[in-house]
Amino acid sequence: MVVTGAIIAINGLSPLSLVALGMGGVLAMSGDKLLRIYASSIVPRFTPKVSSKNEAVPTIEEVTPGEFKIYRQAELNRTIASLKANGAILIAGEDGSGKSVLAIAVVEKLQADGFMVAFVEPTTPKQMLLEIAHQFDIPIENLEGKALTVDKLKRAIAGFLEENTAFLILDDAHACDAKFRMWLKQLRKNHAPMLLLATDPPRSDIFINIPRIELKPLPEYAIREIMIQAAAERAIALKPSELSKLQERAGGNPMLAARAVDEEYLGLDVEGADHRRYFDITPLILLAGIAFVVMRFIGLGTNDQALYIFGGIAAAVFLGISRLLYNLPPEDRRIR
Repeated sequence: MVVTGAIIAINGLSPLSLVALGMGGVLAMSGDKLLRIYASSIVPRFTPKVSSKNEAVPTIEEVTPGEFKIYRQAELNRTIASLKANGAILIAGEDGSGKSVLAIAVVEKLQADGFMVAFVEPTTPKQMLLEIAHQFDIPIENLEGKALTVDKLKRAIAGFLEENTAFLILDDAHACDAKFRMWLKQLRKNHAPMLLLATDPPRSDIFINIPRIELKPLPEYAIREIMIQAAAERAIALKPSELSKLQERAGGNPMLAARAVDEEYLGLDVEGADHRRYFDITPLILLAGIAFVVMRFIGLGTNDQALYIFGGIAAAVFLGISRLLYNLPPEDRRIR
């Protein structure tokens, strides 16, 4: 009975109404919240020309192979300031975005200012504690010459951080044991300054307890400089046109930029890219809302009752979904 009624209703619509009905049915699925779709960048199949590597390119001569350069000076300054204020900071970013390079720069800056710094990477909890104690020159044995247990090492390090101005820097903190991260949370409660670096950290324990800096993709000029330096280290020359094609693979990621040069150097064929790009479809969604309103007025002006009713229902549904999506937290800020 419902199907029969639907067929009769459709037969009674004008061609304009049918077109508007189709458009409205598709567009009604979206809200007016800023949505993002990501798609891997489509890079055309590229076969490197070996002969071009022997051509001299002036830009490569301007770069010194092995030269160390910081492209995230603003993030470096904020991190140093937060740590010196007895704070904790989390630096988050995708793999290869430059977190470790930034951490090394922080270590060098703090040590140059005369501070003690322990920089460790994830292993077993006891090995990390021993490494921290070693870098802080904390005894790992008691007076009887017996090795300290894990709990005693934790207390010794916590006491050292309370009595001294020292900084704890942990790379790839998301890979640490959950119990170790809970110990970091206890250090945080005692105002121990620490820097954590993580790739897509979970919104729990220590990661939800400290402010964070999200590393954005590097600008194009920085990626090009990284590629030129990588090419200079491999004693090859790349034309500007070749650099532009390779730059599409990096997408603002410095590690992918260096890898693209390696792939070019080895003559490998690459069909796609590993980075993600996002496109804003907010204007299209806004057009959908306007289309529903216009549709209702067209139905009113042409005395098309079906179009008028559909426009009103579609507009109501559109507004309801848009308000629902607007009240949801952004995806990258939801507690998981």
